[in-house]
Amino acid sequence: LTTCTWRCRRVAMDDRLLLGLYDDVTNVEAHSTLLRYFQELTSSPDGWKICATDFAKRVHSSDEVKFFSLRVMEQHARQKHAYSSDDDILAFRRELLSWLQPLQMQHEEKVFIKKKMAQIFGLVFVVDYPSKWPDFFTDLLNCVEMGSPAVAEMFLRILLAIDEEVVDRQVIHTAEENVRNTSIKDTMRDHHVHLLVDCWYQMLVANECDQVVICSLVLEVIGKYISWIDINLIANDRFVGLILKYLSAAQLRESAIDCLHEIVSKGMEPLSKLNLVESFFKVLVEVGILTTAASMDQDVDFEAKVSKFLNGIGVALVASWSKLVKGGQDESAKVVLEAIETKLPYLYRYLSDEDDGVSEPIITFAVQYIGIMKRCSNLSDTDRAHLQSLLFAVINKLKYDEGYKFGSEGEEEASFMEYRKELKVLFDNIVQIDQDMVLQTAHSLLSTTLASLHTQTFMNVEVAIRVLYMLGGVIVDKQYGVPNSPWQLMMSMMVSSELCNYNHSAVIIQYYETVVRYEKFFTVNSQCIVPLMKSFVGSNGLRSPNKAVRSRLSYLFVRFVKGVKLQISCIAEELLEDLKEIFSNLTLALQTKEYFSGNELIFLYEAAGILVASSIQLPENKAQMMKSLLDPIVTHLKIYFDQMAESANEEVAQNVHFLMSFASRLTKVFTNYQQVKQCGCLECFAEVLPVILHGLEVQRHKELVHSGVRQYLHRMVICLEDELLKYVPMTFSLLLKDCKSQDIQDFVPLLNQLIVKYKLKIFPCLNEFFMPAVQTINRCLSEPYDPLDREEERQHQSLQKCYYLFISSLATNEMTGVISNQGLENVERVLEAVLNGAVNFPDPSVMFVCVCACMYMYVGGCVRACIHVCKELLVIQVQKICFGIIKKLVDCWAAEGALPGFVEYMYQHIIPACFMAPLKRTFDFNDGHAYLTLNELASVLKVIILKRGNEAVLYLQNCYLPSLKISPHFVIEFLSKLQESESRVLKPYLKVFFSQLRTLHEL
Repeated sequence: LTTCTWRCRRVAMDDRLLLGLYDDVTNVEAHSTLLRYFQELTSSPDGWKICATDFAKRVHSSDEVKFFSLRVMEQHARQKHAYSSDDDILAFRRELLSWLQPLQMQHEEKVFIKKKMAQIFGLVFVVDYPSKWPDFFTDLLNCVEMGSPAVAEMFLRILLAIDEEVVDRQVIHTAEENVRNTSIKDTMRDHHVHLLVDCWYQMLVANECDQVVICSLVLEVIGKYISWIDINLIANDRFVGLILKYLSAAQLRESAIDCLHEIVSKGMEPLSKLNLVESFFKVLVEVGILTTAASMDQDVDFEAKVSKFLNGIGVALVASWSKLVKGGQDESAKVVLEAIETKLPYLYRYLSDEDDGVSEPIITFAVQYIGIMKRCSNLSDTDRAHLQSLLFAVINKLKYDEGYKFGSEGEEEASFMEYRKELKVLFDNIVQIDQDMVLQTAHSLLSTTLASLHTQTFMNVEVAIRVLYMLGGVIVDKQYGVPNSPWQLMMSMMVSSELCNYNHSAVIIQYYETVVRYEKFFTVNSQCIVPLMKSFVGSNGLRSPNKAVRSRLSYLFVRFVKGVKLQISCIAEELLEDLKEIFSNLTLALQTKEYFSGNELIFLYEAAGILVASSIQLPENKAQMMKSLLDPIVTHLKIYFDQMAESANEEVAQNVHFLMSFASRLTKVFTNYQQVKQCGCLECFAEVLPVILHGLEVQRHKELVHSGVRQYLHRMVICLEDELLKYVPMTFSLLLKDCKSQDIQDFVPLLNQLIVKYKLKIFPCLNEFFMPAVQTINRCLSEPYDPLDREEERQHQSLQKCYYLFISSLATNEMTGVISNQGLENVERVLEAVLNGAVNFPDPSVMFVCVCACMYMYVGGCVRACIHVCKELLVIQVQKICFGIIKKLVDCWAAEGALPGFVEYMYQHIIPACFMAPLKRTFDFNDGHAYLTLNELASVLKVIILKRGNEAVLYLQNCYLPSLKISPHFVIEFLSKLQESESRVLKPYLKVFFSQLRTLHEL
């Protein structure tokens, strides 16, 4: 497609062309063609005219083609309309108004088409009103007066679109846009709001019998606009009477109650808000909308809206109470508090409703009411009764529903889990007010439940354990060492019960979750550990027929073993035998994954390693125990390596990765070489190493296999000493072979770990492989990538950061000789890269990517995502790392004769870099990273002066600083501060100094 193609031939807007592309939109080529076509239309000065004309004449019957046309017009309205000629502005306006002509509105459009049409109106409105189109509302109202219901509907959708552009608080606006929006609202209030309000009333009266959509939209518009218009325009007899009337109409009552919610949520003075809320509340109680008892045939959707309305009332009253208390108006605050308390029976009723959709909206009111209680020094009996009612409601709503689909959770189940999190917040707030009451309630609930365990439903049993679990972190931390405390009694009661044999996965999982959370209980009640551990590995634990139980307990088991490893030394061997039985058929486990997945087995192998280390056996016996775990892994690895040499089966590669992970996790219990030696396991791990390193020679599915190898090598750096060194050259050679960007990013952390541990011992190897590593990184960095692709940009920056971290690791571990041995040309290239990172990171291209991402995501309305992307791209900060490297290199090489040519390089490049970095516009002095970077670059200058003495001072004073047009007075002041000031004094000074210098240069 070319521009001349669609300019010369109307086929460019033909159904056949666009529908063909839409039908095959999953095809990359078709998608690219569609995008190019869209870009050509939007970039052409006449593109929107073709689309507007065709749309107005309804040339195309396809909704997709219509939407495409509107998208072109939207782009014009968003990006070009403000800069168009007067003729084009008028032409675009005429096209929009033509949509509101009765003849045009005869065509019933889909809702998404109407919304897009309204959005275009909204975009034009914020540009043209009031300066270029002061009669915007008058023109629209004239169309409504002579139009059909379809015109009225479109008018209301336009008002909603205007709200989204001007008022909606979920949309993040710039400071300039906020000023514009304030001006628009002021003008509307002065000149047009009263006309709009009259129009809304007329629409409600004229359409209440037969136009439900219009009435619903009017109520929605009122709800949107009430936040910034005079409330008396709406909160009066004529409007409120109609809205209350609609509460009895099945098709309108949800819209009506939503409208009332927005009205009571409007910001007002406390006592005025109280009067408004009480008037609405009284009427809704009288007509039976608000009740203290659930109806058998309740409309759940409507009840959820009523719950939201009641929540709005409660939140509004709490805000009024807080404002009055803060202002010292105690008598008025007392009146508001009494009004709040009259709403509490309704709060309990809706919070306790059987349907979670009705209960959830009112949680905020409950939390805020508890906030009032927190501020009261002494709680009355009535207050405590209210608090207990809330607690009972929370516990009841925490229960699973009988229809919960365990093992096949869907959207409803996910919603319930989110709802539980909100209830947890409410529960924690109740605990903070009256811990004793909550403890007594939890104890009573658990003891009652356990007393009749076999007759209780799983929902009741699970929630009794969950309440005990939820006490952790709020109460329990204070009761660990208190004998016979309520928590100690509850734990003893739970552990000595038959809960571990209960026949429901939810109960079993919650039981072990609670056990693991309170592992400290078992450190002082060690008699409970043996039976508990046996149940953990028993038929209702790790050997449970339920996959969900096995999966979760594999993780909980290793957590518990870590916590009580000192107490289980006497039974470690017995537990290890149980695990070996699970590991016995490793081939079947890896192939079928029906019993334990590879990720679950990883946890169990970690637990096995802890059990070996914790056992009371002699070192030689521990070594034999560890070897018995490693031997099957080695055997299977050899088999799989042979298979990979013959086929490219990804599942085999995945199994290889898991086997290497199992071996790695067995070592995780050890934190240093001495521990491994004391345990007698050095030889075991060293014997496995060459087998695992064989994986580096595998050419198929390298990413998976090499990941497993690196994982084991990371562990061996910790567990072994010189035993590892002989494998390092081969490892470097194979890991650098055919390296891609992600491979080198994964390799550098291992490289840095080796440098930190072995330092000069690894010097010869690094001396050999330094330049191959650097060349590999540079090759990957030089590969072309799409700067608009966020993932590719992130990868590129991450690789840059890896490079700098590698150089930094050498510099900070006295290994700069590795760099200096590479020849002057290569040293200069490394220095150039580091200086580039210090000065140009993040570079302007990152800003460009951010802007592009902003524009793209704003079109889609994803403002929050857009902001997240900007932060993610800009937060990468390597300047501090690079200046840290430079400081170390200067410290090593700035002395006379240390590195030929370095001193000259330092004066010509390093000193200028220290000034160029903060003078860039991308350097934000208010950013925390930038502030630390100032400290680093100041340290570089200090080290230069320390190493070169008066020579460096005179160079700065007589040559470099004057070249920046800095006056002699400030040169002397700067050098004085630099040489004499401490860091805490110097950093604020440098911030001011460089800010002023940048301003000077910009002028």
